[in-house]
This record gives sequence, C-alpha cells and structure tokens, in this order.
Amino acid sequence: MTNTRDRFGHSSGIVLIAAAIFSAYPCTVFSQDLGTRSPTTLRSQDAASSVPDHAKQPPPLTDAVFASLPDAPMPQDPAQDQPPPAPLVSDTHLNQYPVLPPGLTRAPLTFQDKVHIYEHKTFGPPAVILPAFGAGLGMINPPSKYPKEWKDGSAAFGRNYGYRVADHTSRNTAQFLTGTLLHEDPRYLRSTSTNPFVRTVHALVFTVFDKTDSGRTTFAASNFASAAAGGFVGMGILPDGYNDVTHAEQHMASEFLQIGIGNVLTEFEPQWGPWAKKLRLPKILPGWWVPEHRP
Repeated sequence: MTNTRDRFGHSSGIVLIAAAIFSAYPCTVFSQDLGTRSPTTLRSQDAASSVPDHAKQPPPLTDAVFASLPDAPMPQDPAQDQPPPAPLVSDTHLNQYPVLPPGLTRAPLTFQDKVHIYEHKTFGPPAVILPAFGAGLGMINPPSKYPKEWKDGSAAFGRNYGYRVADHTSRNTAQFLTGTLLHEDPRYLRSTSTNPFVRTVHALVFTVFDKTDSGRTTFAASNFASAAAGGFVGMGILPDGYNDVTHAEQHMASEFLQIGIGNVLTEFEPQWGPWAKKLRLPKILPGWWVPEHRP
C-alpha cells in the first residue's frame, strides 16, 4: 500500500512538472516574438485592432488632392490629326495660253490627270482654232511649187486645215502614249536660277531631258516621239514632192524646235505673263478657251 502511494505520488510529480513546462513554453515564445517587434509596430497594430470596421474606409478625396492630380487628356478632333490632303491636279496650271505646257508642281500626276491634260491640249477649243490660223498663214505664203488646189480657194483651205489638225493631234497623241508608257511627266519644271541665259539653256535642255513621275531625270522620249509623229504624218496628206522622207525630217526638226520654244515661253511666263494681263490678252480669249480645272 505504501509502495502504491509512493508510485502515485512520484507519477503525480512528473505530471505536474510536465504541465508546468508546457504552460511555460507558449509564454516564452510569445515573449520572444514581442522582443523582435518594434514599439511603433506594436502601437500601430494595437490602434488598428481598436478601430471599428466602418472606420477602416479610405478617407475621401479633398479639393487639394484633386488639384494635385494631373489633368485628364482631352479628346482631340480626328480632323486635326490627319495630314493635309495632297494637292490635286487643280494645283497644276494648264495656262491661260494653251499652247504652253503646264508647270510642274510637287503633286504627282495620276493616269486620269495625264488624260485630262491630253484632252485639254488635243480636243479643246485651241486645237480647233489654232490650226485655222496656221492654215491661213500657210496659204498667204505657200511653197513655190505647191499645186493650185493647195493654194487657192476654200478647198485649199480645207486641205491645209486638215493637215494642221492631223499634225496637232498626232503630236499630242504620240507624246501622251509614249509618256504614259515610260512614266514621263508631261509638265515643265522651271529653273531656280535668276540668270536669263541659264534659264534659257535650262528650257532648251528640258526638250531633251525631262522628269519621270517619281521626279527622276530621264531622256525625253515623249518629245522625240511627238516631233516624229508630227513630221511623218504629212507623208500621207501633203501633195507630191512634199510627202517624202526629206520633208518629213525637216518637219520633225521644226516640231522639235516648237517644243523648245514652248519651254522657253513657259520658263519666262512669270515675267511676261503680267504684261499680257495688262494688255488684257486673257480677256480676249472666250470663257470656254481654257477649261476649268477639276475640283
């Protein structure tokens, strides 16, 4: 009995010692955790734990806060961001003097633009009226060996007029087709020099070399095709003795010279154009002489 009581007392002491150890361990861990935290952290946690849930909402934005915020981007007009439209063919003047080539601008020409210039030069009123003046002048001073049917009477005027129209149409058509095929620009590029001699040389050189649609300098094949078409078309129209190859070559040289003269007149148009306006020469021309530019 005594042994049993001793064993029980011994076991009870072990249990009490173990309970004391386990109860002391959490306190030790908690005290170590508190030692690793700063007082500021502890106070903030205590304050947060003491604040009610409805008070934990973020503070409302004041006027000062709104003033410090950057301005929101304003919607922009899409039309302002778009680049300016490319110039149309209306920026390319067709001249109040339709025998001259149009001036070259930075706006590239489309196929429709080239057709518009071709129609203006070939089928406009000048293409009908100017050959009549040429036929009349030719009858005033005809070649000495011209047959009578080409020198006197209305029939002679009709023959000369028909030849002039065929010459004009064939030249412009050959120039248009060749220039379109080889991507040549039919317009004239004025010189940037102020020296009259340099400008004249530039105009004459431009009959041999011109510009492509991309702005590159190239051989003016369209001018040579135009002169050749105008020179050789007479072989099927002019009377015998004037429809051979020799006369065709002479006419070809004359046609090429006319292209050079037209370039010189276009080069100096800014100088002589105002004088022509003072003489009211453009007013003499009827309103339908120069077609309106496309919008």
